[in-house]
Amino acid sequence: MQAIFSQRLSRLTQNNHRELVVISGEQNWCMETINSLLPALSNDLGLWLGDDAPDAIHSIPAGKATQWLGRERQFVVFNAWSGFDVDAFGAISGVIEGGGVMLLLTPELDQWSLLEDPEHRRITIYPEAENRVTGRYIRRLAQLFERSECCSLIRQNKDPVWQILPDKAKEQATPYVNDCCRTEDQDVSVEAIHKVATGHRRRPLVLTADRGRGKSAALGIAAAQCLKHGLSRIVVTGPSLAATGQVFQHAELTLNKNTINKNTINKNTINKNTMDSPVVSRGRLVWQDKSIEFLAPDELVANPVECDLMLVDEAAALPVPLLESLLRSQSRIVFSSTIHGYEGTGRGFAIRFRNKLEAIAPQWRALHLNQAIRWAENDPLEQLVFSSLLLNASPVEDQAMQNTTADQCEWVHFDRNQLIENESMLTQVFGLLVQAHYRTRPFDLRHFLDGPNIEVYGLVDQGRLAGTILAAREGAIEPSLQEPIWLGQRRVRGHLIPQSLSNHAGIPEAISLKGLRILRVAVHPAVRRKGFGTELLSRLSKDALDKGLDYLGTSFGATVDLLSFWQNNDFLPVRTGLLREAASGCYSLMMLQPLSEQGSALVAEARSRFYDNFLLQLPECLSGMDNDLVCCLFSGSEDYHSIDLTERDWQDIHSFSHGQRLFESCLPAIRKLLLKGLADQKSCSQALSGLVVKVLQQHSWSSLAQFENVAGKKQAVIRLREYVGQLKAVLK
Repeated sequence: MQAIFSQRLSRLTQNNHRELVVISGEQNWCMETINSLLPALSNDLGLWLGDDAPDAIHSIPAGKATQWLGRERQFVVFNAWSGFDVDAFGAISGVIEGGGVMLLLTPELDQWSLLEDPEHRRITIYPEAENRVTGRYIRRLAQLFERSECCSLIRQNKDPVWQILPDKAKEQATPYVNDCCRTEDQDVSVEAIHKVATGHRRRPLVLTADRGRGKSAALGIAAAQCLKHGLSRIVVTGPSLAATGQVFQHAELTLNKNTINKNTINKNTINKNTMDSPVVSRGRLVWQDKSIEFLAPDELVANPVECDLMLVDEAAALPVPLLESLLRSQSRIVFSSTIHGYEGTGRGFAIRFRNKLEAIAPQWRALHLNQAIRWAENDPLEQLVFSSLLLNASPVEDQAMQNTTADQCEWVHFDRNQLIENESMLTQVFGLLVQAHYRTRPFDLRHFLDGPNIEVYGLVDQGRLAGTILAAREGAIEPSLQEPIWLGQRRVRGHLIPQSLSNHAGIPEAISLKGLRILRVAVHPAVRRKGFGTELLSRLSKDALDKGLDYLGTSFGATVDLLSFWQNNDFLPVRTGLLREAASGCYSLMMLQPLSEQGSALVAEARSRFYDNFLLQLPECLSGMDNDLVCCLFSGSEDYHSIDLTERDWQDIHSFSHGQRLFESCLPAIRKLLLKGLADQKSCSQALSGLVVKVLQQHSWSSLAQFENVAGKKQAVIRLREYVGQLKAVLK
């Protein structure tokens, strides 16, 4: 077997391809088999994930796999007997160079799903035991490995199945030669980034690629060259500092190489002292008093910065409203994103963000990198990883859905045991879920298939999925845990909404009610804004009521558009997070739709307590919340709709609006007027927004002047008088 394995390695090297070899059987047999193959490999060029690694091979826990993105290894051994971390499997496959191999150690394939996998603890919720996880995900994966043409199988007591490799290497293109870039695609992208930095303003670039195409490296190379060209400050942002590590690494390498793209840079502008080495610290590179620095997305939203160029790496991992904010605040900006990536997918980004780009910066440019850096086209390992993790999952073509209406669709509660046998429908469901969310990881598919509390519903027309809902059952926690959860002394796995209502909203009995938390709502792009989302929620509400549930719930990063959608479908706000989420720049928002009598009582109390807290939090921890979002949260509030203003209040309002009295003297009446206006929201949206900034969030006069784009306090006061007058005319 070792001789055959060595021959295959030679063939893979000739073709610059990579392969997965699954070694499946009893644990001791797997270890004996892998040890018999290792002599054909160079131990110092390998990596071992999981337990039982030989001393000669560098080993890491699966949880650290993403830290190896951007590095290269000849081979990786993934010991799934230690657990199958699917995120790690996807990420680590990206470090294997052309000619390399991944060796996956598993129990016998038809027994693998029965293994007590440590990963189960990430999937199960209280009070389910870890051994209750179904193993659907692993069953599908094992079946895929057995029938795939992209992997080889070495199974105990069975003949090895070696997949066919070409007899000779395909004709390879001449290696691309460039001082910095490794492919022509990468070189073109570097030039395009230079044009953003030095050309006409307001012409952003959207750079997309599959994983392994050198996209982040291109950002780093271009950033370094821009510093040499004379730019002083370049800001990098992304979902995390770690996610942008490749940008800084390649910027440093480029500056140390003292190279520059000869096609785009005017050498007369280069500082003569180009040999200085950059000084690199965490999230910051300084070179000749010029800098490349990382700033978190939420920080950039709260405090916009001035810079010569902004680079947004892994933009698909950020919500569109945050990207829109960055787009509006920066005149020179590049958005870079992985479309099919080993650690997740960002195809929803390409769909949702395009409309914003067309509206705000119609002269934007798109560029896609196709050429892989470290392996040839049609790579077997890449194809297998994409298909097994469903990174390339997609719904049916738009044309097939154009005549579909919501009322002709069948409401389906999917059986996940049947779904793993129907790859076409599974691909449609997961493809829609991917498009509906700004971030999808490989683990999400495993949770989707194996989560003991997960429910999947859809609207289906003749085998074509028009929309789907992913939801999680929560609540029905025993009364003995009420007090410990309420006091923050205990937190059980899962059950986000009931535990939050108990501990944060102060309603201990919330944990005993039964609810369904909606994780994602996804509608096919061809039928969006045609009532399918509302139809999905309406049918789910009826289904949940018939099953005796007390409420439907949801929790999401709040934007005006999303909040309006949920409000239009009879969901009510009951809690908001107190800090912006670092990755999204949004405040989380929890909303409920009551179903039962108990559910109605819970929502009424939670809503009342929410508004009591919300008013006090607005000038404090929520002072940075978008004022339009604040207005939207008050819409339809019954408590404030019925506010009575006395005759004395109306006198205060009249005298202030006519410039006769001070704002501070009339503030109580103005506040009442504003709250009543927010509940009604018949008109005067600009007036409501301006008054929220000063009256509820209590910003300074200078901040209000900046918000209203007026000269100073005097003009800001005049503007407030106008707003109060407008509200008075509508509400009195």
